[in-house]
Amino acid sequence: MSASVIISIISALIVASILVSGISYSRQQAMAKRQKQISKYRQQADEVISHTSLLLKVDPEFTLITQLQSLIVSALQSAHNLSLQDQTIIDNLHIQKLRLQEFKDEQRENEVQDFLATESELSQSQLQLSQITKLIDIYRNRGELSIEKSQTFSTHLKKLRLDLTVNSHLHQAQCCGDKNDISMAQMHIKQAREVIKSASLEQDEKNKRIKNLTDLLNIVKKTNKVAIEEIKKTEEKPNNEEGKKINY
Repeated sequence: MSASVIISIISALIVASILVSGISYSRQQAMAKRQKQISKYRQQADEVISHTSLLLKVDPEFTLITQLQSLIVSALQSAHNLSLQDQTIIDNLHIQKLRLQEFKDEQRENEVQDFLATESELSQSQLQLSQITKLIDIYRNRGELSIEKSQTFSTHLKKLRLDLTVNSHLHQAQCCGDKNDISMAQMHIKQAREVIKSASLEQDEKNKRIKNLTDLLNIVKKTNKVAIEEIKKTEEKPNNEEGKKINY
């Protein structure tokens, strides 16, 4: 066998080896890219799941909850399309689809709580509600959510944050009243009133809520008692029959 033939064979083997290595590398790159995208979709779903968990506790309405649940299902469906045999994704997708139908039917396993018992719980919830607002903006900017819907949800979240803050102060006022700590009870009522004063509300609604809280404060000053029924009347909302609620 001539030297030229041998050189040709060796060259062909080298080229073939390079081609095989290139194909293998490309496949590895494609697999890594696909796995990264799958992880991204699963992370998106997990993030929104944590948000729906909070809303199920504090939001008596189902519109936003259902919208967020649809995003969860969409993210998991995208992950499933990239990994058809992943049983974990399949199972999770099935569960989240069932939950979506439950929310469409306005079903939930828990009662809605319109206040938070501690300052830390309130702060954490307010932070998470702000994150949900940012998430809504992100999906609007992507074109996955209409401007009208995003504005409606942002307004709803703003009201939810306001009501949670006011109701949490009133709950604390009641707790202080039960312990005969009237000074602290008055402080919490005043804080609730200040929250209303600084809120962006229709003027008639703002004036009415400020008056109610002022009347409540005067009753506490006069009687040295914090009456549960008076607090209920003070912050009674027109939509308080939507969903099940725990009142203080």
